[in-house]
Amino acid sequence: MVGATGASSDLPQPDPAPPHDAAPTRGSPNEQDLLVALARRLVVALLAVLGLVLTIVGASVAIMLGPKGTVTFTATGNQATLVGPTTLNRVAVPVTVTAHAASGPVFLGAATPNDATDAVGQAKHEIVVSAAFPARTLQLEQLGTGQLEDPSGYHVWRTTGTDTVTLSQDQAPQAVLVYPTKGGPVDLSVSYSRTAWFLEALGALVVGLVLLAFAGGWLWQHRHPDDADDAEPPGDRGLAPAGARPPVRPQTERPERAR
Repeated sequence: MVGATGASSDLPQPDPAPPHDAAPTRGSPNEQDLLVALARRLVVALLAVLGLVLTIVGASVAIMLGPKGTVTFTATGNQATLVGPTTLNRVAVPVTVTAHAASGPVFLGAATPNDATDAVGQAKHEIVVSAAFPARTLQLEQLGTGQLEDPSGYHVWRTTGTDTVTLSQDQAPQAVLVYPTKGGPVDLSVSYSRTAWFLEALGALVVGLVLLAFAGGWLWQHRHPDDADDAEPPGDRGLAPAGARPPVRPQTERPERAR
């Protein structure tokens, strides 16, 4: 009878267990793919934010300007008001100055800044110091003392008008004196018109909508994490790789029964 120990040495031995896959190290393909996917999501999110900003700004400016591209700055003065070149000649488009007073007609005279300043002298008046956008208001500052005499008869005026006057930029720099002939508060407005401004606002609106549509569609299509594609299918768990031999269990020879 052959010993169990000797017989077991001639049996086939099981294949060594395949080594476990090493954990992905820093810079492995899986980690690189994850970083690339994260960077793409970040870029698309930034495009979505940019598109939202362009859409809001473009729509609000287009509504504000209207098809003619007109922007108007307003203020209410208490006496004669001097509108200087920093307001009238700030953009290379025609400018319209309009004034209304409840007391009666308003005289408007355009001249050089020096001539307009000399016309008011040291009398009490207000000047326009700035124009605020998007508030569309004029900031006024009061100067001088004493009563201003009627300046409508002075010979310094290049252009005159009642309640309104429109100036081109050919004779810049210019200044306009707004003088209520009957005194009292004056509602003053300065308007600029340029159709290109409206078209530019529409362009910003269209670009913003395109960016929003692209970013929204991309984020919707990629709303699931990319890691799910790399997960091991449940049905493959515990299965040996294709072509691999199944492990063989060691067998021992049973001792023969005594006869």
